Amino acid sequence: MSKLITAFCILAVLISCILADESPREKRQAAKLHITLLYESLCPDSKNFMRQLGPVHQELEPYIDIELVPFGKSASEQSGALFHCQHGPAECEGNRLQSCVISSTQNQAAQVKFVVCQMFASNHANADKCASQAGLLTDVEYCMKTPTGTKLQLDAELITKRYRPSFVPTIVYNRVFDQQLQDQSLRNFRATVCYLLRQQIALPATVCQ
Repeated sequence: MSKLITAFCILAVLISCILADESPREKRQAAKLHITLLYESLCPDSKNFMRQLGPVHQELEPYIDIELVPFGKSASEQSGALFHCQHGPAECEGNRLQSCVISSTQNQAAQVKFVVCQMFASNHANADKCASQAGLLTDVEYCMKTPTGTKLQLDAELITKRYRPSFVPTIVYNRVFDQQLQDQSLRNFRATVCYLLRQQIALPATVCQ
């Protein structure tokens, strides 16, 4: 009887080891590619990158998790009482506005549509139009004029400082900055994303062709 119990215990241990080995692999295959985009609302290079972001997100949305962080090389003073932005006060306003709208929804497709639209708008007064095109209803004015907007920009600053970008936009994959991937992304964002997806996820044959 004791031998039978011992054999059963050994078998149970072996099965648990096998399951433990397979579980992380299954999770890796199921996980999306996380992309953090650090950018500025009036930065010409950020605007140029948006030409790539829109189509790539639309095509590969089921496989990527995008985090949009409008702050860049800005800096805060006095716990957010003042913000200094690389392209002046208008950019600070634009960063704050985009933070407000982005935070109003968890729908990443809507977030991307709004940001791409707003980046190419002639002025920030078009925020309502861009929000409408993205299917968003948000009280931007309240957020802009209250501590809510300040906190969102301070949060964006914390995320940005984590990576200390030397260039804007900065593209970070799975929360780890890689200069080679950064350079490749600026040249061909789609190809870079597809390369990383193939390493991480079992893609359908029709994806990234």
